[in-house]
Amino acid sequence: MEKRLKLGVYFMVAAVVLMPVAVLARNLSEILMFSLLLLTMLLELVGLFFVALSLFKKKKSS
Repeated sequence: MEKRLKLGVYFMVAAVVLMPVAVLARNLSEILMFSLLLLTMLLELVGLFFVALSLFKKKKSS
């Protein structure tokens, strides 16, 4: 697996794992919940960027 693709997948998996933690943190603090949700969205965006970059490079080299 290409390095960028693997990195993108890791970021996306981290976001998916962190999402239930954000939902469970709802009872502790609303600010904490929204902060974790924002972090998961940022992780998804970074992961999507790396996956798209990997696909564009692969398509360009073919």
